[in-house]
Amino acid sequence: MSNQKKPTQDETKKNTDVEQRRRFIKGAGIAAPVVLTLSSPSVFGALCLSQMMSGNESHIGTGSCTLGLSPGFWKNPVGSTPQGDTTLEAWSKAGFNYGTCQSGKNKNKWDSYTGGTKFSDSIAFGAGDTRTMREILGKYNGTLDWHLTAALLNANYFKGKYILSSDEVKGLCNHSIFPPPPFTDVITFLESTWT
Repeated sequence: MSNQKKPTQDETKKNTDVEQRRRFIKGAGIAAPVVLTLSSPSVFGALCLSQMMSGNESHIGTGSCTLGLSPGFWKNPVGSTPQGDTTLEAWSKAGFNYGTCQSGKNKNKWDSYTGGTKFSDSIAFGAGDTRTMREILGKYNGTLDWHLTAALLNANYFKGKYILSSDEVKGLCNHSIFPPPPFTDVITFLESTWT
C-alpha cells in the first residue's frame, strides 16, 4: 500500500495552472527574440538618416531618432500628439500655419479651413505652387508631396529627434539626396518613418 496522499482537486488545479504558466513563459522566452527583432526600431528608437547613410548603427538606443506622425494625423485638425499638443498646436510649434476655420464651418474637418502655409513656401521647391500644406494632406493622399509635407512637419515639430532634418526633407524633395539603402524610392522610405 502506498503512503502517498492523493492530491485534492484544488491542488491538482494549482499544479495544472503552474504548469500552464511555465509553458507560456518558456514559449514567450523563445518568441521574445523574434518579437524584439521585428520591432526593434520602434522599441529602441529609429536610426537617423545620417546613421543609415553612414552605416553607423552603433549608438542605437542612445541619441537615436524617433518616428514621426502620419499624414493622417497632420491633416486632422482635432488630433493630439503623444506629447499632449493638439494638431493645431503641433503645426504652430513646427513653425507652420494650418489655416483659419471659416465661420460656421465644422472645426473637425480639414476642408473647413482656409489659408495656411503654402507648400512652395515651406519646401522651397516648385515656386508658383499655390496649394497649402493642409490642402495637400487633405486632397493628395499617397502622393510624394503628401509624404514630404508630413515629413517636413515631423522634422520641424520633433526638431533634432525625428529621423530627418528639415534640410534632409527638402533634399529628398529636390533630389539632392536619396533614400538610404535598402529603400529604392522616397515614398517607401518616408512611410517607414511614421509610428
